[in-house]
Order: sequence, then C-alpha cells, then structure tokens
Amino acid sequence: MRLSPRLFRALGWCALLIGASAAPFIAIAGLEGALDAARGFFVTAVLGLFMGGAVLAGTARLTQPAGAAAALRLSLYAWALTPLLAAPPLAAAAGGAVEGVFESYAALTTTGAVLIDPEVAPRSIVLWRCYLAWLGGLASLVLAATVFAALDRRGVGLRRTSLLTVERSDLFTNFGRGFRRLGAVYGLVTVLGFVALMAGGAGAFDALCLALGGVSTSGLAPQSGPLTAWLPGPAILALALLCLAGAWNFAVMYEYLSRYRIQRGTGELRAMAGTALACGLAALVIAGPASAPAGLLDGLFAITTAGYQTTAVALPAAAIFFLALVGGSTISTSGGVKMPRVLLLMRRAGGELSVLSHPSAAVRTRFSGRPVSDSALAGVWVYALAFPLALGVGAAGIALGGAEFDAAWRAAAASLTNTGPPAASDFVALSQASLIACTVLMVAGRLEVMAAAAALFVIFARD
Repeated sequence: MRLSPRLFRALGWCALLIGASAAPFIAIAGLEGALDAARGFFVTAVLGLFMGGAVLAGTARLTQPAGAAAALRLSLYAWALTPLLAAPPLAAAAGGAVEGVFESYAALTTTGAVLIDPEVAPRSIVLWRCYLAWLGGLASLVLAATVFAALDRRGVGLRRTSLLTVERSDLFTNFGRGFRRLGAVYGLVTVLGFVALMAGGAGAFDALCLALGGVSTSGLAPQSGPLTAWLPGPAILALALLCLAGAWNFAVMYEYLSRYRIQRGTGELRAMAGTALACGLAALVIAGPASAPAGLLDGLFAITTAGYQTTAVALPAAAIFFLALVGGSTISTSGGVKMPRVLLLMRRAGGELSVLSHPSAAVRTRFSGRPVSDSALAGVWVYALAFPLALGVGAAGIALGGAEFDAAWRAAAASLTNTGPPAASDFVALSQASLIACTVLMVAGRLEVMAAAAALFVIFARD
C-alpha cells in the first residue's frame, strides 16, 4: 500500500480546521468557569494547529495526482482520526476518555448521541458538540459531491451533479471547490434557520445550537426532553423545515441559487414530505386529532434522521428506526440507505409486478429521466442489503459488550443510521466496549457501509 502525500495534506487541513475551531472555545469555557473544558480545548487547539501546520508545511511542494484509492482512504481516515483530535474537551466534561471519544464521533458523524445531559454540561461543551455536528454535515456534503460522485459515475448516478467538474486523474482537486460552493449554500441555510428560530420565539443560544444541529440533522439540542416542553410551536416548525432542508440534496439547492432552475431532485423531497404526512394521518387515526401534528413532525424528524421528538408520546421506536433506515437525499447530511435508492427499488418492484401480471410486457426502470441498467440496479440492491447485514453484525458486537438484546438493537440502529436521540437513554447505560462498537457503526453509517468496506479494501490493496 502506497499512501499519497496529497492524502496527508488533506488530513493536515482537517487537523488545522479542528485546531483553529477549538481556539475561541478556550475563552468561552474560561469565561463560564469550566476550567477542565478550557484545558481540553487548549489541548485540541495546540495539537490541531501544530499537527496540521507541520503536515501542510511538509507537503507544500508535493502535487502529484491522487486517484480513487487515495480518495477512499481519505474518507475513512478523516472520519476515523479527526474525531480523536476533537475529543479532549468532551473527555474532560464526560470524565473519561472513551466517553469523550464516543461523544466526539457521535457529533462529527451527525449521529447526535450524548452521554452528558445539556443541562449538566457547560455551555461551551453544548455548543462545541453542535458545531462539530455542523462541520461533520459539511464534510459529508463535500465527500458525497466529490469522491463518491466520481466513483458513482458508472452506476445509477444518484450523486451525479453539475455542481462540480469531476477530474478523475486527481479527485483531490475538487475538495476546495466543493468546500466553497457547498459551504456557501450550507452556511446560508444555517443562517436562515437561525433567523427563523429566533423569529419563532427561541432564545439566541437555543436558536444557534438548533440551527447547527438541525441543518446537520444531528438532533443535538441545548436542552433535553421533548421539544414542546421548552421550545415554542413556531420555532419547532422552523426546526422541522430546517431539518427537511438539511436532508434534501444540496447540489439541487446550489443549482437553484446559482442558475434559478431545478432539473431534478424534487421527487425525494416530495417523498419525505409525503412520509411525514402519512405519519400524521396514522397518528390521527390511532390517537385522535390532537396527536396528528406531533405525528407529522416526529415522522419528518425520523425520515431526515434528525431524531428530535416533539412530545413525550412519540412514534414507536420501530417506526422511527425504519424511517431513519430509509433516510433523506444523497448529497445531504442525513443518514440511512437514502431515499433515492429506496424510490428506485420501489419503482423496480412495480416493474416486476407489471411483468408478473403481463408476462409479455417490456418494462424498463428509469431514474431522473434516464434508463437504469440491471448492473446498476444490482449495485443499489447491494447497498440496500448491506445496511441490514451491518445492523445485525453491529447489534451482535454491542451485545458482546454486555448490552441486553433490545438495547443492543436500538443502539445499533441509531448508530448505523446516524440517528442518536431516540436511543439516548440506551447509550448512557452501555458499557465502554459497547460504546466502541457503536462508534464503529457511526463511521460505517456515515460512509454508507459499502464505501466504508471499499475504503478498508483499498487500504490493503495496491493503487
């Protein structure tokens, strides 16, 4: 295995970003008297700035191209190593290294699982978790629109976009362009969400944390418990719309903002809204009219993998995790299999039913106006089947750490779909070994399982 110098350079930028981000939090933690957290932020800032600066200085003259194998390695190394650098302040607040590392991975992978209640944690730690989730959401967008879009060109093209010109000879050249363009849209949506939350009655700190946690679909919040217990109704609606925006295709948003047109991508948005409406109707039939709004919002929070809960009586856990397993759009911050793949498989299933009823019919599956080959459909099926397989293996690993059967399955589903809040109580009760297993599942879920497997393969393979 040969490691590209460009890979080290990209990791250096990650370290520098985390270190620079931690520097202001030293003062924030110090001003509120959280000295242990301030020391943790100091460690992160010093290590990040030193390591990132040293790597960037040492690789400044190295410009040889980096191909798909190096890009896959980067995607895995970045998710595996960057949270370790961001963990010291969280470890100081949690009182343990494993717990702090778990919270760091949960934040950066936009899972949103927490071990320390926000009412107990210093405000600097609460904001740091939300900010890490926001960074993790942006990293997910950039990787999806660059590395995974390039590798998906021979398949269905679920991530295909005019946002970037993919250069196969050197995929790393797209990172800066993707970071600027996607970051501009991502930042704009975040600012609009913050303003809407403030207008809806949320306090400034609550609105900031929810804007960061909502657009990243991490489900992180400045207070625990159901939203209706501490957040006004208009702010809850603004948060739901922000999560829907975070789970939608940001490349489509960019095309609209830059070219004032949308060529594709509205089908998955309609599907997410329709799923939420179906949850509201189900709550109406089962529990009465008063439960319909909560059912609709909880369904929306579940399908976007944000996992917020509006009331104490939420959707059943099985329904939440099933919706989270579906997830949102491809180039988005949501987790799960992703809605376009599910819609494509449903369309194929409809075609098979047509063939059964009319054996002589010629049925072709199309996606975004283009025919889909059988080999491309096979790849989608592999993605869809890989998630349940990873879920079973992950649940077994968590159970080996001492968790009960039902708790292991809930924690595994929450970790793999990057939907932490519905299983928050289960995470608190888990052993350190089980938390480590959950951490592995979070990274696998953020990489959509198959990309994680491919990255592991190329680590031990030749370029």
